[in-house]
Amino acid sequence: MLLECRLKVTRFKQQKKLNTSNLYLYKSITSYIQNSELRGTEKEEILQQVMDMMLQAQIEDKPMTLIIGNDYEEFCNSIIDEYSSDKSENYRVINYIQKSLLFTIILLFLFSMIRKITHPSIDLGITVDFLITSIAISFIMLPAIKKRNQERSSSQVFWYQELYAMGSDLSKSDVFSFFIAICTVGAIRLILLKILGTKIFTYTITLYSCIQDVGLILVIIIILECYKRMYNKGR
Repeated sequence: MLLECRLKVTRFKQQKKLNTSNLYLYKSITSYIQNSELRGTEKEEILQQVMDMMLQAQIEDKPMTLIIGNDYEEFCNSIIDEYSSDKSENYRVINYIQKSLLFTIILLFLFSMIRKITHPSIDLGITVDFLITSIAISFIMLPAIKKRNQERSSSQVFWYQELYAMGSDLSKSDVFSFFIAICTVGAIRLILLKILGTKIFTYTITLYSCIQDVGLILVIIIILECYKRMYNKGR
């Protein structure tokens, strides 16, 4: 974590030395790399190496195509593939589960706080409906959105342009991901409806009643992080 922070601070200082066109290219590369599935330290190491190469080329007045090539996304993918090639499928699955669980916890906390603020008289907690939605968002929609952000990293657009693009320029993977998310939520709701009835969706799970479950999930997240660190040290 400390190494990652030091690299990030150094990178922010050095990128000020880039001229306008090179800075735009570097920010596009940064966005693409940051939306990859690499570890934070790996991302900063890559971005620092790219920064050093671009600054050196700028000093020597060389075109960036000599370093980056004609397609920066292809350049980024080659680096990402190089870093990811020695990671096992188990590692990738564990990384996906860990991040999804963490996103779920964050979303549930935000939902419960918003619910408490808007309805001060009720207990701190969430409904089963919110729980199902949070799981679908964390495990399906967020990974798809992250991938889309990576693909659109070079597009500097306003929020309303992005909103329009989301509706008019959806790729097959976007449509598939949202379709799977909707189907997952629908299937879970249907199963619960058949077994427990409609009242289950408005049932509130309070923080006090599930504190042990939240603690268990956090322990699982920590264990998965320890496994990832041991895996990376053993490479």
